[in-house]
Amino acid sequence: MTSMEARFGDATRTVPLPNPWNLTTYLAAVAAHRGRSISLHTAPKAQLNEIGCGGGGLWVARNHDDIIIYDADATGRNADHIILHEVGHMLLGHGTAEAERTEPLPPALTVLLPSLSPQSIRHVLGRSEFGVDREREAEVFADMTMVYATLPQRKSRSFRLFGRGK
Repeated sequence: MTSMEARFGDATRTVPLPNPWNLTTYLAAVAAHRGRSISLHTAPKAQLNEIGCGGGGLWVARNHDDIIIYDADATGRNADHIILHEVGHMLLGHGTAEAERTEPLPPALTVLLPSLSPQSIRHVLGRSEFGVDREREAEVFADMTMVYATLPQRKSRSFRLFGRGK
């Protein structure tokens, strides 16, 4: 079993995928597990690019809650994938202490979410802050979650990487 496979398995045991699949239900379970609410906001792709988020999504961790901002033009499965990518960062432990905010907030973020208090934000994590390995993990997490969400219903649903034996 690979390290990535073990971490995905831990994530799905910790916060099981709902059966039948429902993104809202899953986000509520993730929020309950983390002890922090999760809110979703959309933004124009151009504003996300200004913040340094070319991938279409951004995770803002505040002191007591999390905000996922995603491309306003993304719909359906594309929007779900972006959201699940950010959830992957959360559940895979990518928002650790080394990501604590030491720089001022990007001006585009303060325009996008003017009600945010800069003091309440622990970190703002877009594609450039995570590094290639963590981005790949979050991308695979989102891909796998979406695949498993479409599989026939079973009692137990946890990740098993493709190509692995039973």
